[in-house]
Amino acid sequence: MDEQAIRRTQGELRKHPIVQETLELLARDLPDSLLYHALSHTEDVLDEALRFGSIDRLNPRELELLAIAAACHDVGFISTTSSNEPLGAAFARERMEGTGGYSTEEIELVERMILDTALIITEDAPRQSPSTKLSGYLLDADLSNLGRDDFFEKCELLRNELGEDNDLFGKKTLALLTAHQWHTAAARALRQERKELNIRTLQSMIRSK
Repeated sequence: MDEQAIRRTQGELRKHPIVQETLELLARDLPDSLLYHALSHTEDVLDEALRFGSIDRLNPRELELLAIAAACHDVGFISTTSSNEPLGAAFARERMEGTGGYSTEEIELVERMILDTALIITEDAPRQSPSTKLSGYLLDADLSNLGRDDFFEKCELLRNELGEDNDLFGKKTLALLTAHQWHTAAARALRQERKELNIRTLQSMIRSK
């Protein structure tokens, strides 16, 4: 799919009633202390999810459900910075049931996508694990900056949001980077090369300290 078609899909789905309402809610109610998990992050995740999904030729209904999940996935941050995924999932369910036109299976799929964005703590590094095909697109979009030019800029925003020590944060981030795997063909094609460069750069920064 060409860039013009991708941008058209992104623009159309930003106008979806649930997506539009949710973005307006986040703009109004997210705490100012959220430097990384701000509205711009949700907008970025939305655009990246639709980019990856469009490239991999998801059908229009799948892209619609993905857009709803992407828009709603961080709504819980309005109330809490920990274990917020169930709040986002419940918000999406409420809006989809209120809007109508969605099957029980579709609502549950969106809920699962949002719940799958939770980081799973392991001995090596935190991970995300998709339970559905569409979850992979949301998870890849959620961590898309691992394989982009703005990686270090986003890292600094998150570090300041968390209030963590620079050295410790760098080591934790390197562990996340090296353990991370893309779930979709589109993300691997678009983001893997830059992710490998980011890993090498971060390794050099840590070694030089």
